[in-house]
Amino acid sequence: MAKKTGLFIGLGCLALIVVMGAVAMMVAAASKTRLPGDMIVSLRLTGPIVEVAAEDPFAELTGSAPTALRDIRRALVRAAEDDRVRGVRLRIDSVGGGFATIQEIRTLLIRVRAAGKWTAAYMDTAGEFSPGNMVYYLASACDEISINPAGDVNLIGLSARSPFIRGTFDKLGIKPEFPGRGTYKTARFMYTETDFTPGAREMMEWLLGSVMDQLMADIASGRGMEADALRALIDTCPMSAPNAEKAGLVDHLEDWTAFRDRIRAKEEGDAKIVSLSKYLSRNKKTVGGAKIAVVTAIGAIMRGDSGKSINPLLGGDIMGSETIAKALRNVRKAKNVKATILRIDSPGGSAVASEIIRQEMVRVAETMPVIVSMSNLAASGGYWITCGAKHIVADPGTLTASIGVFGGHLNTEKFWSEKLGITYGKLDWGANANIYGDLEDWTDPQRVLINAQLDRIYDDFLQRVADSRGKTIEEVHAMAEGRVFTGVQALEKGLVDELGGFDTALAAAKRLAGIDADAAVMLVDYPKVLPWWQVMLEKKKGDEAAVATLERWVRTGHIETPGTVWMPPITIE
Repeated sequence: MAKKTGLFIGLGCLALIVVMGAVAMMVAAASKTRLPGDMIVSLRLTGPIVEVAAEDPFAELTGSAPTALRDIRRALVRAAEDDRVRGVRLRIDSVGGGFATIQEIRTLLIRVRAAGKWTAAYMDTAGEFSPGNMVYYLASACDEISINPAGDVNLIGLSARSPFIRGTFDKLGIKPEFPGRGTYKTARFMYTETDFTPGAREMMEWLLGSVMDQLMADIASGRGMEADALRALIDTCPMSAPNAEKAGLVDHLEDWTAFRDRIRAKEEGDAKIVSLSKYLSRNKKTVGGAKIAVVTAIGAIMRGDSGKSINPLLGGDIMGSETIAKALRNVRKAKNVKATILRIDSPGGSAVASEIIRQEMVRVAETMPVIVSMSNLAASGGYWITCGAKHIVADPGTLTASIGVFGGHLNTEKFWSEKLGITYGKLDWGANANIYGDLEDWTDPQRVLINAQLDRIYDDFLQRVADSRGKTIEEVHAMAEGRVFTGVQALEKGLVDELGGFDTALAAAKRLAGIDADAAVMLVDYPKVLPWWQVMLEKKKGDEAAVATLERWVRTGHIETPGTVWMPPITIE
């Protein structure tokens, strides 16, 4: 009886979802009237910015749909070319993307300005008892900036934070052991240290300095200021809105209503305000022209299918080697695809999974140009998978390289027994049967074997980079050793070919495929972006996988680590 009741409830919920989806799509379809002859495109940024998002009629009706960089790009590129668009109105509540993501949006806004359209940004505040660097950085791309009189400009300079969990391990009775290759391969230090090593601190300083230089140069250019004068202003922040106006950091003190009214009055005639979603829905995607495949590869790299992880060391999106390899195989099978853009946002992970993806990418590169477009991160395994591409494009603020390896394990026996009261019976058949376990220390002979594995993986990594970048192994090793670079620094080192965002990669794809620069092209997603209802089903699978992972941790005492070619989380704000 209980099973029948559950079945009926499940069917009822499914029917309700289908009905609500149909209603939502009908409402959305009914709203697709023609665009006005004169308009102002309105874009609001709040919360996280994702690379690409499935169309979700529920979220669109409620206003809770995530903002996708792909949609922002399509709207602003179109707005720059659309004679009906007079300007772009931008409201920034928060920006949840990485530094490179914000750089790409700034570039698109500057493109609108270069087309002779005005751009205006409004902020309630640039940080409220919190850093406002990224909010203000984005706003500075516009012709004018308005801020609520009660707000602040917290352009306070950048800080970098990198977590260390050795202290937590000590409290829990967990003993880490993580050998590695490369003085600057700092991922292992997250487990073994409580603060930066000298090499890690040196690396963080050059990364922070590079990002800061970019931030200052871009803001100074946007505001018509000298970089030195701007640096001096930063040391006086946090700054109230009135003082920011006096310093030339903002143009108008006004609330949102006053801003909207003033913007409407900018245009003679009857220019209509059109939201980003409406502007996109009434501008059909290009369906003609040469096809260019876009393979979106996001998240920590692991073997298997893409999805989500609850692993506290990985967390978030998983780039599954099987999912991306299948997508690349489908690109090779597809008809009339002239080039491929591999769009990467990844801190790396498994060396084997990275190589699986790289091998399939190389097979595609044998049949057509493959252009890599690096977003916020393309580090360690995220760089490994680029080796063999025809052309690599990175944003100036992309964090990339981290060419090094590490590996290790956690002796968790005391944690399970002393903290949780769980003990394990042990039986091994073979001298190294327990080498990948987490319930005892390695023996000296086992350490020899682990170090030999790390040497092999590092040598493979160096060889792949050397072959793809036209360098010797010795040259790669000299600049590698796990070092992380910004896109600007990677260009200087010869690890990338060009600086820019997705549009730069698209231009390179056209050029290398022999497509006219002004020709319309059709971008085809691989893997295909899932519809909203399938995203809901995939989420359920992810929840089930999370439960299975927890069960496996308890059953075996083994807590997985991210992989041998992984970069630790670095937060710059």
